[in-house]
Amino acid sequence: MKSFMVVAAVLAMSACETVGEAGTCPLPEVAAAQFLGLSVAQFDHDSQAGWRAVADQQGCEARAAKMIGTYIATHGDTIPSAHRANLLWHQGQMWAAAGHTNKAIESFLATKPEGDEAQNLYADATIAFLRRDQQAFDHARAALAALPKPKNWDKAVADFEARFKRPGPVWPMNLDVVDRLGACFDSAYRQAYAGTCEAEASPSTSATAHRP
Repeated sequence: MKSFMVVAAVLAMSACETVGEAGTCPLPEVAAAQFLGLSVAQFDHDSQAGWRAVADQQGCEARAAKMIGTYIATHGDTIPSAHRANLLWHQGQMWAAAGHTNKAIESFLATKPEGDEAQNLYADATIAFLRRDQQAFDHARAALAALPKPKNWDKAVADFEARFKRPGPVWPMNLDVVDRLGACFDSAYRQAYAGTCEAEASPSTSATAHRP
């Protein structure tokens, strides 16, 4: 029964393609039905097997968003709430990059119950950007910038840098992304997110390049 549901979900996704058709935005190397069998971590983070393998192809963001939606619908409540919020956030980013503003906002709003204060303010700023609401954007940006650093933040960053041998995150998280959106407030999300609003994005520019 589960196998039938997986196949049906893939067929439904293929039937409703409007932006990024299956022919120009092929699924990862794994078979279509197999990507739904990936673990949440694999599907969300594996650049060779999950949604990112499609999203990194030029013009395929909408198909990646649909892949994420199909994965969520197929696995339902078996996805831990925090992982579900991450998937919804990435789905929102893909819808926004594809120019589907209302769908992007819907996905971003759905992440807020699971987000901490910093993440929720990041969501507020992103939604305000998409709505072209400068006042709401400025309010969210100011609130994010004013958030006090968590008690154990410095130790956590030091541990991160020692483990991964690269610079750790900077507090407040995602303020740099919000500032790029603010600097490119009248631009499309894809260009604003990448900070390329002063020049046309090249074919290699992707909204996944700086994803938090």
